[in-house]
Amino acid sequence: MIEFTRKYHEGVKEGKITLTFRPWDTLRVLRGKIYRAYNLGLLKVHDVDFRQLASVTLEEAKRCGYANMDEFRDDFEALAGREVAFDFERCVRIEFSFIGEDIENYKKAMGDVKDSEIFNIKEMLLKLEQKGTKQWAIKALQVLKKKETVMPKEMEKPLKLSAEKVKQNMKKLKELNLVMSDNRTGYYITPLGMKILKSLHKA
Repeated sequence: MIEFTRKYHEGVKEGKITLTFRPWDTLRVLRGKIYRAYNLGLLKVHDVDFRQLASVTLEEAKRCGYANMDEFRDDFEALAGREVAFDFERCVRIEFSFIGEDIENYKKAMGDVKDSEIFNIKEMLLKLEQKGTKQWAIKALQVLKKKETVMPKEMEKPLKLSAEKVKQNMKKLKELNLVMSDNRTGYYITPLGMKILKSLHKA
């Protein structure tokens, strides 16, 4: 389990905090695995390794939610419960993304759904298409299918929507578990999103 001080919870949920350093002697989490963060939700570990504390950069500290290196060091020592020799000691560097508070939602995003649920999701997707003057939902999934990740700015031209509208609409696709996002790399289609596209193609 990975714990975060409550003041960092919103940052983790919003995808602003995607990195953490821990004063561990061993790798207690594994790359590609999902872990529950206490009172927060589920995290997927994208990368984990040992790192010399002296090589931690300000940019990395900011990705952890800190304003500066002093704040990072103070919090790290609080986690360690002792005085830390930052010039010599090593730590565990964990890169992660927040995937939600409910494991069922994650299972759905991974495509673990019944045929009846596929039908219902398709219906909701088509309703999204009918609400606005522009058809964008299926197009968005098609754009994401072609690339591993897409930044919000890159979605504006193919969808012919403003930046704000792109964010609003992508949030709707995330609620259907068809899309996920990473604050650094952008949006990406889920296995469920791929299933839905394939199902629409067959229809």
